[in-house]
Amino acid sequence: MTPPGRRHGVLDSAAGLVPFGHLGWGYRRRRDFAQRANEYLTDGLRHGQRVVYVGAGTVDTLNEEVDGLRRHMPVDVADGWVEVIPVDEFYVFERGSDVVDPDASVLARVAATEQALAQGFTGFRAVVDVTAVARTERQRESFSMFELLIDQQMARLPVSALCAYDVSALGAAADKLMCLHPYVNAGSVPIRVYTGIGADLTVSGHLQSHARHDVIDVLRDAWRRSGRPEITVDARAAGGDGHTAVHALTELEAAAAFDGVFVTLWTAQAGAAALADRLGLNHVRIDVVPETGEDIAVEHLHARIAQLTNRMAGAPAIEQAKGMLMLTFELSDDAAFALLRQLSQDNNVVLREVAERVVAAFLSHGPRPGRDVATEFLRGVRDELRNLPR
Repeated sequence: MTPPGRRHGVLDSAAGLVPFGHLGWGYRRRRDFAQRANEYLTDGLRHGQRVVYVGAGTVDTLNEEVDGLRRHMPVDVADGWVEVIPVDEFYVFERGSDVVDPDASVLARVAATEQALAQGFTGFRAVVDVTAVARTERQRESFSMFELLIDQQMARLPVSALCAYDVSALGAAADKLMCLHPYVNAGSVPIRVYTGIGADLTVSGHLQSHARHDVIDVLRDAWRRSGRPEITVDARAAGGDGHTAVHALTELEAAAAFDGVFVTLWTAQAGAAALADRLGLNHVRIDVVPETGEDIAVEHLHARIAQLTNRMAGAPAIEQAKGMLMLTFELSDDAAFALLRQLSQDNNVVLREVAERVVAAFLSHGPRPGRDVATEFLRGVRDELRNLPR
């Protein structure tokens, strides 16, 4: 049985990618980047990860940016440790240049992840504004290889990153970098290419005419880098119109023939093999590998969980607490609110703070259904409220 691929998607929020998720985010307004950074850092802190904030500027200016983010963080993580690293110290650069050395930089990130684990963290998570190292064509060429290589590590190690790109500064040149992530923001790029499970690479999304060149360039970079004569690409989650597919397959055949490699392409579309025969492909083989009902169900479940988590992350604390109580202990909306209000009155603590404590307890200990365990959980929250300094 062909294994299901990595989780992927198009998102409206950076919240909910837990424990890990490699996210490319194109922003036009700095406020949008700050909101996404806040969400991504919050999840990392709540899950005991070492979190770092990387951008152009000095340690002092980056600390000021993080202080601004903290004012909008939930109370349970607002004082959590966020390390700041200037972008020119986070990456390793080619000697005497502003071009990222992809191999050395990946080794540095792997070492940092191993160090985080040795220090007792559950993983490594970075929010990086990549714009400063992606302004020139030479920088982007090198950084695209870094993105390709680091995603291979993210498929097997407890490390993830939100890679942010200022598209108002970079324009369409950011697209090839953005597409190298399993997760991207809505309205950014239509297609993504990233490390697969069972296959060397996975392609997902909607293949449009203007994006097919980026996809083929990435595939070509990958097989040239590997040095292997064959490569397998899982394209079961990719779609597009027939005209674009013909052009893409023809160009992929030409690239593979020029480099002397053989590409096996997985697709769920029954007519694809016949199309390959009509095109006379010699260096590209299409295998029809239908997704099982289980694969699709799991993917839908992941998507539903991400949607709910994103929605909860943006809700006020009282709504979050009510939702957690309703979901876990099967309470109605009114009953969940009544329980919060009772805790507030019994302990002489404002309702918002009660809700924040409930949310923090759930995120720390996990929701546990069952009446006896529910009673124990709520008693724990009550004891915390009673011990608050007055």
